[in-house]
Amino acid sequence: MKNTVLLFAVLISLLSISNIYSQGIPQTINYQGVLKDAAGVVVPNGDYSITFKLYDLPSGGSALWNETKTINVLGGIVNTQLGSVTPITSATIVGAAWLGITIGTGSELIPRITLSSVPYSIMSLTVPSGSITAIKIADAQVVKSLNGLKDNVNLVAGSNVTITPSGNNLTINATGGGGGTIGGSGTANYISKFTNSTTLGNSTLFDAGDRIGVSTVTPNFSLTVNSTPTLGLGLQVSRANGGLIGLSILEASQPTTLQGWSFEVFNQKLKINATGDNGITTLNNLMTFDRKGNVGIGTETPSYPLHVATNTKHAGYFTSDSASSATHVIHGEYTGLISDAVGVYGKSAPSNNYGYGGYFEGGFIGARGNVTSLGPGNFYGVRGSVSGGSGYNYALYGTVTSGTQNNYGVYASASGGTVNWAGYFSGNVNVTGTLSKGGGSFKIDHPLDPTNKNLYHSFVESPDMMNIYNGNIITDASGYATVTMPDWFEALNKEFRYQLTVIGDFAQAIISQKIQNNQFIIRTDKPGIEVSWQVTGIRHDKFAEKYRIPVEENKTGKDVGKYLHPDAYGVDETLGVDYENNKVNRDKK
Repeated sequence: MKNTVLLFAVLISLLSISNIYSQGIPQTINYQGVLKDAAGVVVPNGDYSITFKLYDLPSGGSALWNETKTINVLGGIVNTQLGSVTPITSATIVGAAWLGITIGTGSELIPRITLSSVPYSIMSLTVPSGSITAIKIADAQVVKSLNGLKDNVNLVAGSNVTITPSGNNLTINATGGGGGTIGGSGTANYISKFTNSTTLGNSTLFDAGDRIGVSTVTPNFSLTVNSTPTLGLGLQVSRANGGLIGLSILEASQPTTLQGWSFEVFNQKLKINATGDNGITTLNNLMTFDRKGNVGIGTETPSYPLHVATNTKHAGYFTSDSASSATHVIHGEYTGLISDAVGVYGKSAPSNNYGYGGYFEGGFIGARGNVTSLGPGNFYGVRGSVSGGSGYNYALYGTVTSGTQNNYGVYASASGGTVNWAGYFSGNVNVTGTLSKGGGSFKIDHPLDPTNKNLYHSFVESPDMMNIYNGNIITDASGYATVTMPDWFEALNKEFRYQLTVIGDFAQAIISQKIQNNQFIIRTDKPGIEVSWQVTGIRHDKFAEKYRIPVEENKTGKDVGKYLHPDAYGVDETLGVDYENNKVNRDKK
């Protein structure tokens, strides 16, 4: 209602809004006032929606209590009981309070009305019978109960006990009797025990002040147990009906949730866990032991003597600072009798074309294989194999990418055998660079006796990078014959040399025209003469020009005074160029 004000001679009765209640005290506030408009005229009779709120401040703040009700106003009189809709509890008014009033949807009337004491509040100066309970008495003020007993509590002296009151004191004394006296003797710092029903004596527990010893008088720790073989283990933890049992350790100095550790026995397994601060709630299993001797790290179901499962970078990380040259940071050895057992096995095949089964890094040798053979058979220091796939397969791949002296992608040596092959290739061999050798030949099954003999031919050697071409041709009726070479002939060769031999008749043959446009012409003094020809050329392709093989060179560095083939000169093997390289390998076996 617009322009409505509440002008009142107000009667407010506060009925028992205090911290002490009884069933006979009403818990409402009587309110009465006169409702007038802004001109001071009493409003018309009718029903009005009025909202009442209680505050602990004269203005502002939040309401401690509120209720809205429809009140029938007659002659401008507003008459109601606050709390009849929303109860007013003892927690609502704990000190000074103000009443705020709103008519309909208008603004709250100002000023707020200060509540004052009324006759019922005077009753709070006395304590109604039965109104005080233990929960209404502040802690540490009075004795609320004695061993759970309340109301009138009597102390009753039992047998051989006397109770003597004196002022505010009760003196309780006990004397011997009934079961007899307790006697005995003991040793200082031993915790006593009953040796029979009336005698005390020493137990096995020794109190050293801040340490306890079991069967020892010199405990080194907070609890020290000294066991003898005849008495079994020093500490046993068991549970009669089975289930989870264990030992919890808390490191109280650590941050919350990082303090707990536990040793747990369950389902025939011993587990070491990281736990919550209660020592019970398992956060992470660290290690598991089963009764087969298997140990699991990162798994609670180990299948092997040491079974590690993790999603971190390293499933295991081992280091050693031993000064011994025989140190093995990881040693895997098979000691059984099964053939072809594997000492160390590595596998990484996450997908096709990815994964290293083994990766090794060394300061001298990255990876090394060694076999000490004890009898006949085939033995391999290092063996690689690849099968399947549709790409390029490399059973052995070696590469060197930097260095200031000689680099060897693959270096091999052999000695001490009946036949010594530094390299043996069963199949084709492709060399994209320069091949240097002490000698060379082909070796084939002998054409006349292939099952019993081999046939050798030496390579043709030259101080130049020379190519040889030959063939036979018959001159025409005029005594001429043109020999056509491949279209790449002059691009590959230079400095041509010729040889001609006539066949079947005495005749003269000459080179009538040297090689031009990949052709040369032969002429004989007779027609129809067969001529066998041979042409040589020196390579001048890009590779030959850049990597021309020197005919002579001086030995340098450690090779000076040494032989490539000391046995050919009848000198000691120690004068061989490769002796030092092989000696380093021999010394580091």
